Amino acid sequence: MKQRSLLALLLVSISVTSVKAQGLSIDMGTASNYIAHGRTLSQDLPCFQPSATYSLKTGTNISVWFSLPYDRNTSFNDEWNIIIDQSIQAFKNNANWNVNIHGYADYWLNPRSSNPAVEPDYYHGMKYNIGVKKDIELHKGSKVNMSLGYDYYYYQSFGLSAELLRNAGIHEFLVNFNKRFKNTEISTKSVISNNRGAIDPNITPGWGYFSQHLSFLVNTSKVSLRTSVNYQWTLENTLHTENLLWFTLNLSRGFKI
Repeated sequence: MKQRSLLALLLVSISVTSVKAQGLSIDMGTASNYIAHGRTLSQDLPCFQPSATYSLKTGTNISVWFSLPYDRNTSFNDEWNIIIDQSIQAFKNNANWNVNIHGYADYWLNPRSSNPAVEPDYYHGMKYNIGVKKDIELHKGSKVNMSLGYDYYYYQSFGLSAELLRNAGIHEFLVNFNKRFKNTEISTKSVISNNRGAIDPNITPGWGYFSQHLSFLVNTSKVSLRTSVNYQWTLENTLHTENLLWFTLNLSRGFKI
């Protein structure tokens, strides 16, 4: 009953925004491992990761996103999310100072625990983000761009979850290169992360990992296909985990409303 009520909340959150929405996108994703901020959240198992996003006229996006392990015997690793995000271009008329400022609020939910006899029936909380990104065109007209960025994330747990999970922040610094062609795009991104002990009480605050991400995007008249390969060098004294390699594949389609 509790899970059905939570699912109903997700569905209501979509329906009440559809009146003002100017676009809808559906994404069917899969990942060989669900990795978030240097840690596996699926016990190294592959996951189905579908999502739906409404884009409003204000530039705000409202999304629902799920991560569901294919092995349903481990459904306690399920994650449901409602995300509201916004981005703006600051100093648009000044090429030297034109930057992207962005942020989101993410309500996350693990709808069941692995051991409800000694744990809460479910875990839930909020994840907040604010960041800045500067795009630089390396060669005029070449469609080769570099982006420099910084993001701050803060995790907050609610109810009984707060007794077991740590509220703390994460700093991430990134550099991204991408090359655009007519219907394709190749991107590479490097990230270094400093985790102040967010979520897992076993994390030692400090530099957590350095990761490298290579992705390839293909656009057609109907759908977009993106695939990526990702590798993480983990600083074990912080996250207490090993290096990670994972792959993703996403098929998405947009609709005008």
